[in-house]
Amino acid sequence: MFKKKKEGFYYVGQEVPQTSMDKYKCLDAATRGVLEKAGGRITFVMCVFGLCFLAITIRLFQLGVVNYQSRQFVPSVLKTEEDYSRYNILDRNGMILATSVPTKDLSVNPKKVKEKDRATVAHELSKIFPDISEKDMLKKLEPNVSFRYIKRNITPIEQKDVNWLGYYFLQETDGEKRVYPQGNLFSHLLGSVDIDNKGTAGLEKAYDSVLRERNLTLSVDLSVQEIVRKILSEQIAYFKAEGGLSVVMDVNTGEVLASVSLPDYNPNLPLAKEDKDKLFNKVTLGAYEFGSVFKLFNTAMALDSGVIKPTDSYDASQAIQIGRKRFTDYRGQNRPLLVPEILIHSSNLGSIRIAMKAGYERQREFLGRLGFYKPLPILLPERTRTQYPRAKKWADITSANVAFGYGISVSSLHVISAVSALVNGGYYRVPTFLKDGNKGKPEYQIISEKTSEIMRHLMWGVINWRITEKDLGYGYNVGGKTGTANLIRNGKYVEGSSRTSFIGVFPMNNPKYAVMVTLENPKKLKETSYFNAAGWNAKPTGLMIIEQIAPYLGIAPEELWAQPAYMQRAIEISLEANKRKW
Repeated sequence: MFKKKKEGFYYVGQEVPQTSMDKYKCLDAATRGVLEKAGGRITFVMCVFGLCFLAITIRLFQLGVVNYQSRQFVPSVLKTEEDYSRYNILDRNGMILATSVPTKDLSVNPKKVKEKDRATVAHELSKIFPDISEKDMLKKLEPNVSFRYIKRNITPIEQKDVNWLGYYFLQETDGEKRVYPQGNLFSHLLGSVDIDNKGTAGLEKAYDSVLRERNLTLSVDLSVQEIVRKILSEQIAYFKAEGGLSVVMDVNTGEVLASVSLPDYNPNLPLAKEDKDKLFNKVTLGAYEFGSVFKLFNTAMALDSGVIKPTDSYDASQAIQIGRKRFTDYRGQNRPLLVPEILIHSSNLGSIRIAMKAGYERQREFLGRLGFYKPLPILLPERTRTQYPRAKKWADITSANVAFGYGISVSSLHVISAVSALVNGGYYRVPTFLKDGNKGKPEYQIISEKTSEIMRHLMWGVINWRITEKDLGYGYNVGGKTGTANLIRNGKYVEGSSRTSFIGVFPMNNPKYAVMVTLENPKKLKETSYFNAAGWNAKPTGLMIIEQIAPYLGIAPEELWAQPAYMQRAIEISLEANKRKW
């Protein structure tokens, strides 16, 4: 029995000091040995626990502090960018448009699956992967090979369900999946990859080898693309159009800031067979007749060659007969028109007379300098071949048709690149989807700087001649041109159908950006007085886009651009004639 005392213990009448090892001397040798051995074991266990605790503390410090500061994560936990076989695609501001994420691939060794278990295994796996029928799953389990993929890039939920099955012959290996965080937004431009992450379309295919070595930075701007797609989508729905496209370009560098083709698709999801037409990129793969937009090129050609002057006047009161073809104006002015008025009122007759004075050979040569006879030198695999009359067939009637945008089909990128050259001082640069893609590359002077200045005034007048109206063009000094052409179906023009386009540049007093919009077969609405020409749909769509993107691009509203005497005179005449007409 122990009896407590103030400064120690009594053991059978003898005090045992509390603070000394001598307290065990009162015990017999056997008892002391047992106690000393137990004490040693306790000390050992405490040391082991202490070392374990120290190791855990060091590891936690390494993961929580050292690795956090250096951003060097443990490879088994997270992969670094260098661990992937494919790098990122970025917009001009560094926003991720395409990237790779780690996944798991599920495979099987069919030879290890017992014959009596195959049906059961196939049934259980097809329940986890409903996109693979039980019949197809059985084929994957046929024992003629020792390795076969069940499915690549399985989801975490699928992985969990497979693990619950507990089959030793199923194996998970590290995989990699390409994802597009912006969904539909850049689908046509970015393209796609196959199951092995090899580019199969779009920029993914064009720069397949580059993306295996480094990131790819594009010229497009995510915010501009979002604005353009939203407005274009809404306007297509409003005008009940079948689709459309829009492009935004820096007129001085040729860089494409936005490229939208609708309908589009989500590259993260499988595409149904009935939606295959959504893969068609109207911006680069579509070759179209753009109608009166071509009057800009016809006029620039004649001005630059010295054949006409902006003060000249041409009769637009009488139809023109060439061979069996009779040419007229749509809602014509029926009077002589000054050169600026030919564009303002989009006169076919005036444009044809300019072409006739310049000669079809000069016209053909000029359009060739604008690159209209060749596919654009862009690396996108989805690029169109242009359609145009051969030299031997290019005669007066051909020249008349081309003067107002018929008989020649090119892509919207051809058009916006050529218009950029008309307004930027006369220098042509090929379009590019890469940031600084044209840096160091040659530029070609198509027209003189003087002609370019005249064209800027003429295009400004087209948008702003009705100076009594409060139009968007006043705020951002927009200049441009509309164009309307009938659709071709089965080799024939469809009466009443239309492809409407608008090309706008802003600000015209110091050109920075061009915007192009095309609508496929917009319908005649009560709100448009049952007209479906470009001035009623494509033009307002383009102006809405400009109104939205101009502030983002740093363009502030300005006062109306002062016009030269020839432009002021043309506006005065047009306004007076318009009053008399209505």
